[in-house]
Amino acid sequence: MLTPINVLLLTLHFAFVLLWSATAGLHYVTRVIGPTLEFGYLEEGKAASDSEQCGPSTDDINDFTLKSAASIDEAGEIMDEHGVAVVPSILQTETAKAFRDYVMKANHILPQIQVHQPENRYHIMPPHSEPIVQQVFNELAEQPKLRPLLDKLLGPEATLVIFSVVTNTFGSIDQDFHKDSFGEAIWPEIFVPEYQLAIALQDTTEEMGATSIIPGSTGCEWPALNWELFEEWYNNDEDLQRRYDTFDDYLRAEGLGEVDVKAKLDQGDGFLYHTATQHRGRGHTDPNAPDRALAFFTFVGSRQGKDDTRMLPLGQVYSLKWNMWGRTIEDMATLVKGRPWYFWKAFGLWNDRAGNVRPWNVLDSVFGVFRASSELCFAFGFEFTREDVERRLLELESYMIPLTFLYMLLLAMVLPLFMLFLEQENEGEGNVDKHKKVNQEIDLPSLIASPASKGKEKCQ
Repeated sequence: MLTPINVLLLTLHFAFVLLWSATAGLHYVTRVIGPTLEFGYLEEGKAASDSEQCGPSTDDINDFTLKSAASIDEAGEIMDEHGVAVVPSILQTETAKAFRDYVMKANHILPQIQVHQPENRYHIMPPHSEPIVQQVFNELAEQPKLRPLLDKLLGPEATLVIFSVVTNTFGSIDQDFHKDSFGEAIWPEIFVPEYQLAIALQDTTEEMGATSIIPGSTGCEWPALNWELFEEWYNNDEDLQRRYDTFDDYLRAEGLGEVDVKAKLDQGDGFLYHTATQHRGRGHTDPNAPDRALAFFTFVGSRQGKDDTRMLPLGQVYSLKWNMWGRTIEDMATLVKGRPWYFWKAFGLWNDRAGNVRPWNVLDSVFGVFRASSELCFAFGFEFTREDVERRLLELESYMIPLTFLYMLLLAMVLPLFMLFLEQENEGEGNVDKHKKVNQEIDLPSLIASPASKGKEKCQ
């Protein structure tokens, strides 16, 4: 029987057990599992000068622009040589325009996430429930070259790990040259490969901040490029100064300086590049030009079977909402709202892929913050790192100590009252049973029989 005291005790107990379970689970992940996930080989990367592929592979964008008649094998050769390929008309012009119109409004509504040189730049994660977003995904899945090319580069059913849009407005400055991630170019046996597709949502000029790329720089992978250290080497090395007139000449010769290959794209064009390729977004310097919006879709190789222990590359900003994880290029053709099993796929709990392909799920994104202190997670719409998780755990543990004391105190006060209530309830039930027994022993119907009925019986 539910009574107010019962409900109070059950609620108190349930809340306390829930809090302690959350604390214990977070403690286990942070203090037990977390240290085992840390990647401890960040200082073992190749120096850029150790690789024969460090020189820029070309300074002509036409060399890595896919022609309409190019086969998938030819496209793969371009990617292998340059690390980047321009894919014309990857979105219909009308779709790119409609998506851009949505983005211009959403920039002022949706939360902003991390981006290099953020001044006068927007970076948002549009929800997949928007009809225009679903249309964009549908067109990408049906694009005749993209899906076969991703299969060739990443293996079957590549996983989507980033979907976001960066908008440059007038006044934004040049970003530093950077690579979005590192890992597979150094340790292919440890990390899965990763490629990013950037689509121009309007015609893009150089003055609007067209992305500058160093083709062929994928083979020059480093965990981090310290430009000041490079310049110090140059200034202290007379041989380098004799061979190269300026520090910029030295960087260009090593494939690390600026090569004037800018992705001046038409609306709906895209360029696909290995995320370990040096690139940077340019500043927007034309006050009369519209904002430059660039949509990003990043794919990684899905794990092929249960024995595939490779990891996601490090250093990437995995800007993808939690309910979009677990989706592959195969899913993009049928991306619609209201499919409940995608909730389970996001956590890796529903895997109906052929060949036991295992897409990356939201838990992989969350656990990724423990691999290095610089790793970020945006799966739940806000940024957090390993340090943030550890700080929250300490706060939660500090709260649980007084809460435990309070719980025990309340239990000591309420439990005697509850026992007294049960005792009184049992006594009440005993009195009721006793009265029933007395009533059964006395034939009450015979005592209350009417005199008329008795007189009738005598007459008979």
